[in-house]
Amino acid sequence: MGLPAALLVLCAQVSAPVPQAPAGKAPVAALAQGEAARAGDVALTWAEFDTLLLDRHGQTETGKQALAHLLRAKVLDRLAAESKLVVPSAEIERRWKEMEGDLVRSGQAKSLSEYLRANRVDEARFREFLRLGIVQEQLSRAALGVPANRSINAEQQEMWLDQILQQRGTQFLVAPWSDGVAARCGDLAVKVPEFLEHLKGQVAEEDVREDCYQALLAKRARARMPDLAGEGYARAIEGELARRRAEAEADPRMQGAKFEQVLGAQGLSIESLRRDPAIAIAALSSLWIERTYGEDGLRRVYSEEREWFDTRFGEARELRVLFLRGALYKNELNPRTFDEAEKELGRLRTQATDVAGFEKLVKLRSEDTGTRDRGGLIGFVSPGEDAVPQELRLAVFSGPRNEAEHCVGPVRLGNPSGAALVWVGARRPSPGWEEMRGRVHNELRRRFVESSLTQDEVVTYLDGN
Repeated sequence: MGLPAALLVLCAQVSAPVPQAPAGKAPVAALAQGEAARAGDVALTWAEFDTLLLDRHGQTETGKQALAHLLRAKVLDRLAAESKLVVPSAEIERRWKEMEGDLVRSGQAKSLSEYLRANRVDEARFREFLRLGIVQEQLSRAALGVPANRSINAEQQEMWLDQILQQRGTQFLVAPWSDGVAARCGDLAVKVPEFLEHLKGQVAEEDVREDCYQALLAKRARARMPDLAGEGYARAIEGELARRRAEAEADPRMQGAKFEQVLGAQGLSIESLRRDPAIAIAALSSLWIERTYGEDGLRRVYSEEREWFDTRFGEARELRVLFLRGALYKNELNPRTFDEAEKELGRLRTQATDVAGFEKLVKLRSEDTGTRDRGGLIGFVSPGEDAVPQELRLAVFSGPRNEAEHCVGPVRLGNPSGAALVWVGARRPSPGWEEMRGRVHNELRRRFVESSLTQDEVVTYLDGN
């Protein structure tokens, strides 16, 4: 259709915050004017949401791409005006019909309008970016001397626009954008409010919902400690920041980088982190546990729920797996039955006399791509580790706990569908109290969070009224 790739992507992404209820979610109460989200007695205002969105996403890759798209659109609009280029509405309609025809033939939608509505894309804005795509095509064709009877590809169009942006002087500015401008190209500016509105349509729905949930959770958590004065709250936040700083700077993977450098690489800053609800949640949940339980309380919880904690965080064995797909019946996705998979694994087991031999077999035969390159290594697994299939855990931990390294299986699995051999390796004993204390503390923090607010309680502007 001749539209440049970058603007086609932009057209596909541009959207206004059109309310749309997610599948399977019950109807929700209406939000009050000025609210972006609510959960019972706590609300997130649009002003608060806007700050959070810019803090979390404004300088991430998503934010940078959104800002670049918006600036390029402004420059194209200026270039059209300077060259007195007017795109006839009939040409826009012709391109619209071409795109609609492709969609209908692909079976994705019955019309382009239907497709845009389903993807929360504002039709008027889409048509505007469609117009700018035609502007880019026609101006780049003229500048590069490409005749009308020859095609001009997206790469050529993008290279031409990149040169224009360079010649006119493009600047992408760093938050907090104190002068209210996020980017410039010559005398053109993308102001923060228009960047913000554009960004709302670029951030994935699941991320928006998580942002709103965490912001409301932080409010609900703080409401549970009404005696926490401003200074006390600030101390809790600074304590959490100090903990994270120490943890980051002690991490050998950071190779001596300062905390601010680590944040900067993620599009964050100390100031934005101070405002971030995730920091508040971590700080307040820790403070709640300290106030409510103390050292004696943590020991009491461990004593009362020792079996639960030991099963999940106590003694563990290092496991490696060799997995073969299988099912009740063969089909295109399953090359063998369960019986065939188990028979083949039984044959392979006779060759797995030590861990080195097992690793070699895994790399040759395992159909689990996630562990194959690691010689089947899962890591240390405890009897209650939910991330590992229960069938494997039962097979491994049903025998004597102090048994030497050995091979177990074949073990039939329901999810993923197939069977596996398991190499049971080194034993890791239960940790001492200091480590288990951290486990107890984290579990109590998780319970505090869960009792403060659940995802199902949250309604956002995306849910509709």
